[in-house]
Amino acid sequence: MEGLTKKYGLFTAIAMVVGIVIGSGVFFKAEVILDKTAGDMPTGILAWTIGGIIMLACIYMFAIMATKYQKVNGIVDYAEATVGESYAYSLGWFLTMIYYPTLTSVLAWLSARYTLVFLTSAFPNRITLVIPAAEGGCVVGPECMALALFFLCAAYATNALSPKIAGHFQVATTIIKLIPLGLMAVVGIISGLVSPTHMLANNFAFVAENAEQYSTGHLLLSAVCATAFAYEGWIIATSINAELKDAKRNLPKALIIG
Repeated sequence: MEGLTKKYGLFTAIAMVVGIVIGSGVFFKAEVILDKTAGDMPTGILAWTIGGIIMLACIYMFAIMATKYQKVNGIVDYAEATVGESYAYSLGWFLTMIYYPTLTSVLAWLSARYTLVFLTSAFPNRITLVIPAAEGGCVVGPECMALALFFLCAAYATNALSPKIAGHFQVATTIIKLIPLGLMAVVGIISGLVSPTHMLANNFAFVAENAEQYSTGHLLLSAVCATAFAYEGWIIATSINAELKDAKRNLPKALIIG
C-alpha cells in the first residue's frame, strides 16, 4: 500500500456503490426485463427482487472478505487469499486490460449519447445546425465518439490529479441522481393510482399476447439474468480499500448499506 493515502470516507464509499448500481443499466434494462417477461409486470418486479437478493448474498460474502484482507486491490486480494497467487495474477490482468477499460469506455459512450439526446431534445434547432448527426435523435456518429473521449479523459484527469474532488463529485452526482428518481417513483405511483384510466392497475394486469408460448419459469429466469447487468458493478468499490479510511470496518458497511 506504499504511496496510497487514506483519502476516502464511509459516505464516499456508500455513494460509490449506489452510484455504480444506479448507473446506466437500471435505465435501459427495465425495458429488457419487461420484454423478457412478455409485459407481465409482477413477474418483472419479482425478477428484480430475486436478482437483488442474489446480489446481496454476493455483497455479504465480499463484505466478510473485506473485514479480513486489506492490501492494494480488493477483489484481487480476495482472489489471492481464496484461490491463490496465480489466479489473482490472471484476474488482475483481466481487470486491468479488459474489464475496467471496456466498462469505462462504454460508460463514457453512454454519457455522451445521453448528453446529446438531452441537448437534441432541449435545443433541437440549434443542435442540429452544429451537429447534423443529432437530427432525429441519431447520436452514434463521430460527434458522440468525440464527446465520449472527452468524458473519458476528464474522468481520468479528475481522479488522477485530485482524488478528493473526484470523491466529492461522486457523492454529489449520486445525491443529484437520486432526487429525480425518487420524485419519479412517488409521482408515478400517485398518478397511476388516481388516473381515470386506472393506469397502475392496468399495467400490473397486462400481459403481452405472446406470453402463453412461454412458461412462467422461463420468463422469470430470463428476466433474472437480465437484472444481473443492471446490478453489476458494485464490486468495483472494493478497489479503493487501500485508500479508504478504516477500510476493514467501513468497506463492509459501504457494500451492505449501498
